[in-house]
Amino acid sequence: MILNDKIISLVKEKNNFNLIRFFLAYSIMFNHCSTLTESEPFWIVNGDMRVKGFFIISGFLVMFSFIRTPDLTIYLRKRFCRIMPAYLITIFLCIILGSFLTSLTPIEYFSSTQLYQYLIGNSLTLNFLQPELPGVFTNNPIQVVNGSLWTMKVEIMLYFTVPLLFLFLLKHKKSWFLIGIYLFSMLYSYLFEYLYDNTGVNLYLFLKRQFPGQMMYFCSGIIILLYFDSFRKYKWYIFPVSIFILLFRTIPGIDLLEPIALASFIICIVYSFKWLHFIGKLGNFSYGIYLFHFPIIQTFIHFGIDKYHLPLTFILTAVLSTILGILSWYYIENPLLYTKKNTQNHCKY
Repeated sequence: MILNDKIISLVKEKNNFNLIRFFLAYSIMFNHCSTLTESEPFWIVNGDMRVKGFFIISGFLVMFSFIRTPDLTIYLRKRFCRIMPAYLITIFLCIILGSFLTSLTPIEYFSSTQLYQYLIGNSLTLNFLQPELPGVFTNNPIQVVNGSLWTMKVEIMLYFTVPLLFLFLLKHKKSWFLIGIYLFSMLYSYLFEYLYDNTGVNLYLFLKRQFPGQMMYFCSGIIILLYFDSFRKYKWYIFPVSIFILLFRTIPGIDLLEPIALASFIICIVYSFKWLHFIGKLGNFSYGIYLFHFPIIQTFIHFGIDKYHLPLTFILTAVLSTILGILSWYYIENPLLYTKKNTQNHCKY
């Protein structure tokens, strides 16, 4: 048994996972608002920390789910139901939205090869193949319809590693190989960052952000899960150390610890501040916020709302994204995820 009953009980305690998800989703949304409107960023979380946080949470919770229900069929069904229905609906809604915003005629729009390239490429999570729709957002600073979707293929690749990691853990009962994967992922990231810095070729920056480069964050969540009993025992010693590492993460040597420090910081917050646990009852509609906010921002820019009143653009984006996120959770994600087939053996995530 990879996790004993005590660790399982500790993980299942009331927590702030939804709070962290909401914070990360709104952080990404406001960052994109600033980027797309070419305004000054104001949100307190900078850089790629937002997306990294989601990968850490996935590593912790998805591995926990598979350990408790190590059935590949159930696992793949749950993973598909968790992300793909809402994701595919987002793509179709963007195509419909584009038909109202395009500079082309309806016949030109729906007969365009670019539209079907967008549909097929994005449905396969290969968003980089065709991120734009014909005649849509052509006057915006950035023409990409939904720049948030690049993480989907990375998330799916991370999901596929879970059964393999589980087999290693089951056979060897050691986590040394997780450290090896962590270091390989970091080496991969450093290599392409070096190549980009020395050549300026954007392809290297693109490759740096892909699956192998994000594995160190996913693994960090899993490592904390495997040693969760000790982590909970010493979390108030780990917490300040994690903050120190994150503050000085640009220093050579300390940067090697940034993924595990970020994971420790997040999981410490998740299992602290009990007075915030009520947020977990609201439902996990952060995914919908993540999916829908980008095209909403682009639409406001298309109509010049940001030039008329920038704060209003931010407020309306937050409100509409939240509403669509709630609708997506209660009418698409939750009903499909929490079916009898997906929740057998008492594991729902």
